[in-house]
Amino acid sequence: MLLVLIVAGAAFAAVKLYDRAMTTRAHLEAAMGEVQTVQQSVLAQDTAAATEAAARLAQETSAALEPTQGRLWAFAEYVPWVGSNLAAVRQVAEVTDALVADVVTPATQLNLAALAPSGGRIDVAALGELSTVVDGVATGVEKASSTINKIDKSGLIDQVSAGVVKLEGALAKLDETLAPVHEILGVLPEALGAGGARDYLVMFQGNSEARSLGGNAAVFIVIHVDNGAISITEHVDSSDFKQPLDEPVVPLDPEAVAIYGDKIGRYTPDFTMVPDFPTASGILQGWWDRDVQTNVDAYISMDPVALSYLLAATGPVALPTGDTLTAENAVPLLLNEAYFRYEDPLMQNAFFGAAADAVFTALTSGTGSPTGLISALGRAAAEGRILYTSEDPDEMALIASSRMSGRMPTAAEGNPLLGVFVNDNTASKKSYYLDMSIDACAADGETSASVTLKSSLDEAEAARLPYYIAGPYYPLGDISSYVVLYGPVGSMFASVEIDGQAATPLAVGQHLGRPAVKVEVLNHYVSEHVIDVRFTDVPAGGEDLEVWHTPMTRETPVTLTSCGG
Repeated sequence: MLLVLIVAGAAFAAVKLYDRAMTTRAHLEAAMGEVQTVQQSVLAQDTAAATEAAARLAQETSAALEPTQGRLWAFAEYVPWVGSNLAAVRQVAEVTDALVADVVTPATQLNLAALAPSGGRIDVAALGELSTVVDGVATGVEKASSTINKIDKSGLIDQVSAGVVKLEGALAKLDETLAPVHEILGVLPEALGAGGARDYLVMFQGNSEARSLGGNAAVFIVIHVDNGAISITEHVDSSDFKQPLDEPVVPLDPEAVAIYGDKIGRYTPDFTMVPDFPTASGILQGWWDRDVQTNVDAYISMDPVALSYLLAATGPVALPTGDTLTAENAVPLLLNEAYFRYEDPLMQNAFFGAAADAVFTALTSGTGSPTGLISALGRAAAEGRILYTSEDPDEMALIASSRMSGRMPTAAEGNPLLGVFVNDNTASKKSYYLDMSIDACAADGETSASVTLKSSLDEAEAARLPYYIAGPYYPLGDISSYVVLYGPVGSMFASVEIDGQAATPLAVGQHLGRPAVKVEVLNHYVSEHVIDVRFTDVPAGGEDLEVWHTPMTRETPVTLTSCGG
């Protein structure tokens, strides 16, 4: 009889635990719908709807957590096999409930409108409040991720393991979304002059004449900020710099000269050949101090593709020429059509400057949604189309590991990173017709990549090219590109081929703490060529390969695989 009672009690407990687990699951699934509502309401700046959805969400997660509490559940967590699953379910419920209190509810008070200028000014006090909220949200996500990542999934049944993995993925995605916002908000108040006026030199790189960092930087504006008030105070273009020089305008890194030549310091079109934004900005500062002589506190780089992203948020803007600049026509108009329209380089630069002014005016007037602007800036920064550097160590520390810094990590710790940088060698604007794709892999101490450069320039199009696009040195259908490939820190250059044949490098050396190899690719009319490069002796570290590359006129697809797999 006693045995029967024990078995019956165990069965009753098992049924009760199963019912509790199903209750928890049901409430967690219901909570997911409310999470979507909160997110949509925050982005729409509907605080009332977000608050109501967060309250409903809190009820669901509290109801999900309640069945996992008490002695029966706690005792069952010690039962072999069953216990690990119940413990995982409880931890997921606890983390989800904590997320509502630490992340979701504070997020309902996010005032994204604080990011949008109005009348040429951004409210830096409101930005500070927004930054405080985001700090708390980021801390909550980090705490939740730490708890979930410690769960051992090896002994879990599929349903429980899948739930843990799903929450892990959601937290990772949330952290990925928050990271750039957190970085930007950390520096934005001071960057906008909260602690004193600042002046920014903004350079616009033209991708139609490819350079490692983007393109030939020929147009510059100075933006003055003072306690959130923003204005353009100066316009400069390449004609304002007295060049070429017999000697570099500043002392140059011998390693950089060995790969790119000293022209990076003797001609302003070439300082962006160096794929390190702080170095390039230092060379530009040498030109600026020599020929312009106004104060600059920090440097920003943008390209027309980044402008097109911003125009998607602001909507079309009118230009003094009568043109309307849109997200759809900005890239072809600024990188190609303008050269057909204006043969005089001074007129070209004036047109580019007018376009930059128009977009700046739209941005500072408050045109466009804050979330749209955040998305546009985030996308441009991730693609290396917006770069930033300053002498403020706190600012640089916040963005040190991000693409926006324009500086490849120089330490071997972390993930291996491969660099692929393109420089036009035809003194033309024909890089507009080039597209690049990259297939890369890393495994067993080796990093390899196949880089494809494809030209879409056909004979009919080439025949109509104006001189300023065609360039003086190569036949109409030819596009000569110097491609510099950087291996991971601590690795060794092993081999390079073009179209399956061993290539003779133009330069091989060390630069930026990495091995680097330079080759020439010559496209003739519509054609494509493939560079295969291999680096060995890659130090052990992170498993996920990263690739930084020149931001071209159009998107560069990057495919990451496992070497040999």
